[in-house]
Amino acid sequence: MKYSDDIIAYTASPRLEIVGNTQCVVDGLQSILEYTKDRIKIDLGKYAVTFLGSELYINCLSHEGAVVEGTIMSVEFGSNG
Repeated sequence: MKYSDDIIAYTASPRLEIVGNTQCVVDGLQSILEYTKDRIKIDLGKYAVTFLGSELYINCLSHEGAVVEGTIMSVEFGSNG
């Protein structure tokens, strides 16, 4: 992390920590691109990650990360651009 006055920015590479098929901690979040109960797509800057499943939701959201929960059936990675 890089600290500057009142601004805190996440500068490391994006990081995902998957816990079973019900939770994923995502660090390096830029924005939420898509949000439905079956699909959540997150912008990680140069890359994007898409969670597919059922009853998906974001349990915790901050300016640098999120926790995706629900029944995660698959995770797709792609470029953003």
